[in-house]
Amino acid sequence: MIHVLLRRRIDEAKWLLSACSIAMIWFCWVRVWLVSRIDTTRFQEILDLLPSDWQRFTSVDFAWLITYAGRLSLAYDEFVVVGCISIWAIARGSDCVSGELGRGTLEMLLAQPFSRTTVLVSQILVTIFGTAVLAFSAWFGTWLGIQATSVEKEVTAAWQLPIPLPLIGSEVPVPFAKPTKQQIPMRELVDGTLFIPASVSLFAFGMMIAGFTALMSSWDRYRWRTIGIVVGVFLEQTITKLIGMGTDDYHWLIYSSAFTAYEPEAFVRIADQMPESTWNLLLYDADGAWAGFGPLSNHLTMLTIGIVSFIGACVILRRRDLPAPL
Repeated sequence: MIHVLLRRRIDEAKWLLSACSIAMIWFCWVRVWLVSRIDTTRFQEILDLLPSDWQRFTSVDFAWLITYAGRLSLAYDEFVVVGCISIWAIARGSDCVSGELGRGTLEMLLAQPFSRTTVLVSQILVTIFGTAVLAFSAWFGTWLGIQATSVEKEVTAAWQLPIPLPLIGSEVPVPFAKPTKQQIPMRELVDGTLFIPASVSLFAFGMMIAGFTALMSSWDRYRWRTIGIVVGVFLEQTITKLIGMGTDDYHWLIYSSAFTAYEPEAFVRIADQMPESTWNLLLYDADGAWAGFGPLSNHLTMLTIGIVSFIGACVILRRRDLPAPL
C-alpha cells in the first residue's frame, strides 16, 4: 500500500523538485561559462587585492583556488545551490507531520489502512530521492558546462629546440612575435569527475537539513512554526561557523556548528591533488602522521545527523497524541 502514498507524495513534490533541479543545472552550467571568461592570471590579480586575513574564510589555499577546478568548486558554496537544496529539504521536511496536520489531511490518511510510520516513511523516501536528484543536478550542470565550454588563451610563438637546454627547456619564445589566441576545451583543463565528492557532500548536507526539519515537524502542529524554528537554527549554525572561521579567539566555535562538515571546495581539492584520499575517513601526511579528518568523515557526519533525525521523527510521531482538526 505504500506505493499509493509514494505516488501522492511525488505528485505533491514534482513541481518544486523540477524547478530546483532546472535552477541547479542552469546555474552550474552558467558558472562554468563565467569561469571560462576570466583568465587565470587576471583572477590572480583579483585575489592579490584581497587582505591576507580573508584566507581564513576558505578551507583551501588561494594558490589552488585560482585554478579552474578551484573556481568551479566554489559553485557548491553559492547561494543558488545551497538555497535550492535547503528550500527543498525544509519544504518537504516541514510537510512530514505539521504540514499534514495544518491541512487536515493527516487524519484522513490515518483513517485509511495506513500506519503512522508508513505515512511518515513515504514522505521521507520522496525527500531523500529529491535530495539525491538535486545533488546530481548540481554535478550534471557542472559536467555539461565543462563539456560545452572553451577557454580562450594567448599562445606565444616559440622555436622548438632539438635538444632541451638547462634552465631554458625545449622551447625558446620568438622575440617580437605577437601572441595568438587559441580556444582550448574546458574538458582538457578540468576533469568533471573531480566534483563528484562535492555533489555527495551536497546530498549529505540536504539530508541533514531535511532530517532535522522532519524532527521539528514531528512534534509540532503548525508548519509555519516548524519552518521558523529550522530557519532560525540554520542562521545560528551559519553565523557560528563564520565567527569561528573569522577569529582566532573563537575558533573553537566551528566545532559547534554542523555546517563545518560541509566543505565542498576542500573535497574537490583533495580529489584533484590527492586522489587516493578522496574517500578516506582520515588523512595522513607524507610522514604517516594524522593530518585531519577525510572527506568521508564529513559526509558520514551529516548523513548520520539526518538519518538519526528521521528515526527520531518516526518515534515521536508514533508516540504523540495528534490534536483534533480545527
